[in-house]
Amino acid sequence: MPPKPGDVIDSRFEILNFLGEGAHGLVFRALDREKSELVALKVLQDAANEPEYSVRLVREAKAMATLTGTAAVQVHGYGIDVDGSFYIAMELLSGVDLEDFLLRLEGLRRPLAPLELLALLGPIADTLEAAHSRGIVHRDVKPGNVFLVDPVPRGGVRLLDFGLVKLMGARRLTKAGVVAGSPSYIAPEAWAGDPDVLDHRLDVYSLGVVIFRALAGRIPFDGADLSAKLAAATKGARPSLHALRPDLPPAVDEWVQRALAIDPARRYQTIRALWDELGAVLQSGA
Repeated sequence: MPPKPGDVIDSRFEILNFLGEGAHGLVFRALDREKSELVALKVLQDAANEPEYSVRLVREAKAMATLTGTAAVQVHGYGIDVDGSFYIAMELLSGVDLEDFLLRLEGLRRPLAPLELLALLGPIADTLEAAHSRGIVHRDVKPGNVFLVDPVPRGGVRLLDFGLVKLMGARRLTKAGVVAGSPSYIAPEAWAGDPDVLDHRLDVYSLGVVIFRALAGRIPFDGADLSAKLAAATKGARPSLHALRPDLPPAVDEWVQRALAIDPARRYQTIRALWDELGAVLQSGA
C-alpha cells in the first residue's frame, strides 16, 4: 500500500497529502519533524523488490545533492524506511511548471520575448553545464521538468526530476532497445535504443527543443503518431524559427541547425556553447 496521510517515513517525515508522480516514485507533501519544515517527499515502495529503481533513486538523490547551489531542486535527505520504502526529501516548491506556463502563453498567442527567455532559462543552462562537468546527464530535459517558483516568473526556476539521470562511467541501467525520455524532446541518437553511445549532448539537444518551443510557441517536430514524430526528428529538415518569428534575427536559424542537429558531432558540443551563441544571436536583434 502506498503511504497515506498520517504515516511517518523513517520516524521523521509525516505524510500530509499526495502531490503527484515522478518518473520513479510517488511524491507527497510532508512535514520534516526534525526541522519543523515542509518538504516534498518522493517515495519508492518495495525498494528491495525493485533494485533497478532503487539504484535510480539513489543516483537521483546523489546527483541533486552534488548540484547544491545551482538551480537543481535541493535535497534535504534520503534513505530507506523500515518497510523497505526508499525516499528522497526535497525542497517543497510553489509555482507552476514551464509546460503549463508555455501553454498559457500559447493560448494567448504570445511566445516568450527573447530577453524573457534568456532571463528565465539562464539558471537551467548553468545547472546543466555544472551537471555535465560532474559527469551527470539529466536525459529528460523538457518544460515539465522546469519549475517556475512563485512569484512567477520572477521567483526563479528549478530543474526537476533526475529520475532518468545517467552517470557517465557508472553501471548502465537502461536496457538496450529501451528509449528513455519524452518523445518530443528526445535527441535523434536516443531513438536507436543504444544507451552506451549516449552522452551529455542529449541534454544539449533537449534544451534546444525547449528553447525553440518557448520562442516559437510550438515544438519543432511533430506528427500524427509516434512514428511520424520519430521520422521528423531523426530525418526531417530542421525548421526555420525565423519564419515563425520574423522579429528574431535571421541568424537564429543557423543556431537551430546546430542546436537540433541530427548528428551529435555536428551539434553544439556543450550547453555553454549553445547558450552563449543563443544569447549573442538574440541580443544582436534586441
